[in-house]
Amino acid sequence: MATQDFSDKGQPVLETVVQQSILQQVEAVVEQLPQQTVMSQPHPYLSLQLPPNTPFELKLSPDKGWGAFTTRPIPTGTLILQEAPLFIISKPHTEIIETDISNAVKQLALHEIEQFDRLRYNGGQRFTHLTHACAENSSSLPKPSGVQHHGFFVLLSRLNHSCMPNSNIPDTNIEGDVIACFATRDIAIGEEITFCYNEDFACRTRQERHRALRFMCACSACEASASAQELSDLRRRLMRGLHYLTHGEDTVCGLGMESTAPVISDARLRAAGEDFKTPISGRFVHTILIMYLLEVEGLMDNFMEARMGPSIEHTAALFVTESNAKIARLAMAQETWLGKLSVAARLYGRVDANDAFVTAGLRMIHERPELR
Repeated sequence: MATQDFSDKGQPVLETVVQQSILQQVEAVVEQLPQQTVMSQPHPYLSLQLPPNTPFELKLSPDKGWGAFTTRPIPTGTLILQEAPLFIISKPHTEIIETDISNAVKQLALHEIEQFDRLRYNGGQRFTHLTHACAENSSSLPKPSGVQHHGFFVLLSRLNHSCMPNSNIPDTNIEGDVIACFATRDIAIGEEITFCYNEDFACRTRQERHRALRFMCACSACEASASAQELSDLRRRLMRGLHYLTHGEDTVCGLGMESTAPVISDARLRAAGEDFKTPISGRFVHTILIMYLLEVEGLMDNFMEARMGPSIEHTAALFVTESNAKIARLAMAQETWLGKLSVAARLYGRVDANDAFVTAGLRMIHERPELR
C-alpha cells in the first residue's frame, strides 16, 4: 500500500525496554505460543489469515517482494477484498510517532497481535521501527469532520503498486472504516493484483511518479519504449494542465513535486484558470479531452466514469446560448469519448451568455470574489 512519510521521532524498536516497545511485547507473546505455530511456515505471510473465498494468494512477486496473485479469474467490477483496519490513529501522518502505534497495538486481541507480528519490510526483515510498519501498511481514511485518520490494513497493504493497475480502492465505497478493492478490468488467473498508490499519478510523468514512489516501477506504463513513454508523458502532462485551467489549481502536489515549475507557463492563461475565467466551452472541452486521454492511457474505468461523468453532464447543462447548448447535447449523445470530443471541439473558443454568471458563482464557492 502507499508508503506514507511518517517522521522518525521514536527510539529504535527492540532496543528500549523503558519504552516497553510493543514489538518486544509481541515477541514475548509469540514465544509463549506452541513452537509449531511459530515455525511451521517458511514465511510469516503464508500464515496471514485471509477471509473465506478470497480470490488470491500471497506469494513472491518478481522484484517486488511479496504480492497478491489471483487463484481464479476475476471479472471487471468484482469485489476482491474488503477489510476493516487493525487499528486507527487520528493524526496527520507526519505527526504519528512510535508511542501512538504502540498504544494502538496494545489494545488488540491476541490473534490481531499475531497478524501484526507477521509483517515485514517488503516481505523481508522484521520492522525495526513501528513508524516504518505503519508507513508501509496504512491508508488515510476520509472523514467528514476533516480530522485526518489513518487505518492500519494488514491484507490490502499486500497489494503492490502499478501505474497501470487492474484494481481500485475507491474512497467513495467506504462504509464506516471498512475499505474495499474492486477489479477495474478482467483479471486472469495467476495475474498479480495491483492498484495505484497515488491518486494524482494519472497526471504525473514517469520521472515524477518514480520520485514520489522512491522506487523504480516496472509496470507496462513505466517500461514502455522511449517513443511510447514520451507520448505517455505528454498526455499526462496535458491532463494536468487541462485540470489547472478548468479548476484553477494543480491536481499534482506533494512528494516529488517540490521543485517542479508551474504546469501552465503562460501567465495570462494561468491567471485565467485561477480566477475561474475559463469559459464554459473551455471547461466542457477540457474535461471531455481529459476523459479521452485517460482512456488512451488505459486508466479509464467504471469508477472514473462514475466520478467525473455527472460533472461533465452538469457542465453541458450550463450553456444558455442555444447554439452552444445544442452542440453540447449532441456531444453528450455520442457513445464514445472520442465521439464526444469530436463534437464538443466545435464549441472551443465560443463565449456563452452564462459565462460571467458561472465565473461569479465559482468565485463565491471558493471565496474569491476579487477580480484581477
